[in-house]
Amino acid sequence: MGGGRCWCLRLAGRSGGAGALRPEREVRPPSALAGLSCRAVDSIGETVASIPPKEASLVDLPDLHPALVAALKREGVSRMYSHQRAAYERVSAGENVVVATATASGKSLCYKVPAFENAFSRRRSRAMFLYPTKALSQDQLGKIKAYGLPGIRAATYDGDTPKTLRSDIRRKANIVLTNPDMLNIGVLPHHDLWADFFRNLEVIAVDEAHVLRGVFGSHVAAVLRRLRRVARLHGGDPKFVLTSATIANPEDLAESLVGVPFTLVDEDGASSGPRRVVFRNPPLLDKEKGERRSLLTEGALVFASLVASGVRTIAFAGSRKAAELIYRYAADRLGPNGARQISPYRAGYTPNERRDIEGRLFRGDLLGVVSTNALELGVDVGSLDAVVCCGYPGSVASIWQQWGRAGRGRDPSLAVYIAGRDSLDQFLFENPKRVLGRRVESARVTMENPYILGPHLLAAAHEAPLEAEDEPFFGPEFGRMAGRLVEEGRLIESGGRLVYAGGDSPARRISLRSASSETVVIADADGELIGTAEATRAPSELHPGATYLHRGAAYEVKDLDLRLKRAVARRVPNKFHTRPRVETDVEIIEELAERPLANGATLYRGFVRTTDTVTHYKKIQVADDKEVGVFPLDLPDVTLTTQAFWLTLPPIPRGARPSFESFGGALHAAEHAMIGLLPLFAMCDRADIGGLSIATHRQTRLPTIFVYDGYPGGVGISERGFEAFSNLARDTLGVVTRCPCERGCPACIQSPKCGNWNEPLSKSGGVEVLRFALGQVSGYPTIG
Repeated sequence: MGGGRCWCLRLAGRSGGAGALRPEREVRPPSALAGLSCRAVDSIGETVASIPPKEASLVDLPDLHPALVAALKREGVSRMYSHQRAAYERVSAGENVVVATATASGKSLCYKVPAFENAFSRRRSRAMFLYPTKALSQDQLGKIKAYGLPGIRAATYDGDTPKTLRSDIRRKANIVLTNPDMLNIGVLPHHDLWADFFRNLEVIAVDEAHVLRGVFGSHVAAVLRRLRRVARLHGGDPKFVLTSATIANPEDLAESLVGVPFTLVDEDGASSGPRRVVFRNPPLLDKEKGERRSLLTEGALVFASLVASGVRTIAFAGSRKAAELIYRYAADRLGPNGARQISPYRAGYTPNERRDIEGRLFRGDLLGVVSTNALELGVDVGSLDAVVCCGYPGSVASIWQQWGRAGRGRDPSLAVYIAGRDSLDQFLFENPKRVLGRRVESARVTMENPYILGPHLLAAAHEAPLEAEDEPFFGPEFGRMAGRLVEEGRLIESGGRLVYAGGDSPARRISLRSASSETVVIADADGELIGTAEATRAPSELHPGATYLHRGAAYEVKDLDLRLKRAVARRVPNKFHTRPRVETDVEIIEELAERPLANGATLYRGFVRTTDTVTHYKKIQVADDKEVGVFPLDLPDVTLTTQAFWLTLPPIPRGARPSFESFGGALHAAEHAMIGLLPLFAMCDRADIGGLSIATHRQTRLPTIFVYDGYPGGVGISERGFEAFSNLARDTLGVVTRCPCERGCPACIQSPKCGNWNEPLSKSGGVEVLRFALGQVSGYPTIG
């Protein structure tokens, strides 16, 4: 890394380019980056890259309907980016296409142009565009209408669509914009009302496909399989166009989501302006404990500094509360006049509030906005100059998505990454090439998780009786899962087909963002709904005495009834937070793979059953992190059947007497450190992963470290960890050894989710365990 070379941002002129459409109503103020000195930018952090501008690769438009050509030219598109033309040709040839190019590269034209052309060529042609959020659907609807294309009747169909309009949309719209949730509960269960639409459905677009991973992605994969099946029932044979950020496996992800072969288009023909990338690490406050200044304080400082210099800036925060706090701190720094030029933006605001903020930012009335990832996806907010990424957003792809919100066309931009305190943030700060170089992440989904596949087979059977010929839609687990549902009496065999046994719509019981459909309702003493939580997490998050945070307000849980799936809480001052003590047991159910490592260590992958028992909780003051007390709990066990990888070390040397503090702490530290870095390889959140380390496991009879998916059935996280173990262990070792703390901290081996309150932990011992497994040393790890 180095920032010695002077790198000045100069305006390259406004150039929208093909596909980077900028409506005429946008008012583009001059970029303040041109006048921002190198010294001023260097004060923000260390420059790790100066990315030069890239010229567009433009090609002629294909042979399109004259009205479509005229509309494109009105929007400034007289030629196409090369990847747009390639995608159009592949779709026209009857192929399913996945487009993986940079933010603001005009990916939406890759599916809009084929859909528009089909509508002009065949009056009854239909298309469906799927977006991950309702806001993105509305934004894209406005862009489609801006073309003014005769005969194109586009409409959104989601939870906000008035019921009085839904019948007309089904009958008249030839392009329907919706989301996976509405498709699941509002379209597929009522497909008979959409018969003509499905019969003539030719193009299905799935935008921002890289967000479809893990539990959510696996559910959406099942919804897309149901969609293909329903279309076939009505005689349709649509082609799919998926768009994605640049990830390691776009073609594999597309095929896993939809279940058909795809052609990859990833040669990006879009132009891009010069970009300066700056990394910033909050300063150490206590070297021994590894404590650094707050990420929120740091984010507010940088954001306010840029806005005060007139730089149009967006700052991304990891949560709603973080976004509100960064905004508040920045407003305090800017004073009353400056505060009027910035705004927070997040989910939870009304649609009108969000549209107002988007419009003010688009018009240039606002200089800055602090957002959750709600603005990471492609809602058009006009041209920005700088992006401040406050902490790791869940994937490297998301970092680039966020940075891509600034510097459209050939305009210059500033990209800032501020590292948080945890191990993954600190690793990326020390290794910026993992962000700037080859994308290391693979997005994973699974159609083999019974907790996901089962409910969707019930929904599919409700839509039309299941037959043996449906296996290609739902994968190799179809027969086994269908048989289990018959045994449970939820499906009934009739004439060689399987019929849904219930009288309701099973799709309504599916939560696309959870592997389990069971939830606990959180209400106050008067019965007013506060929120919901997954039933499996309730004992650790909603036990009596727990502090529950909702929209910045604190509630204390007074009672938890797991039988009735209900928790009662009361509003309290935000003075305390709680940490549960969880005793975990892991039982190996089935071993699927084995790999020998160095020094007699062995790596395994398979199915496990975990049992969690919440025994106590700590009450801690928010102001100074001082412990108030430890309180006992008596709650039922929570069991989870999931997937895991586990590492075993060879037998402890004869005659040795392991010390729980040193040897147990060494295994525990290695477990925490690997879990902290695994999200970089598996595109998941740290909270999605569980672990256990034990000096002698009752089944392996060896020192063992388990790392498992935190969802019923598993969603591919531990499988990715097994595949990438050598790189994961090597990078983890680097994080721990380079951390300046003496005994362990959140940047290396401490975990905010540890059920044992981070006890015991041995930083030096964890290093020895990792080196031993990697074959860097031959001596057995210290056992005290």
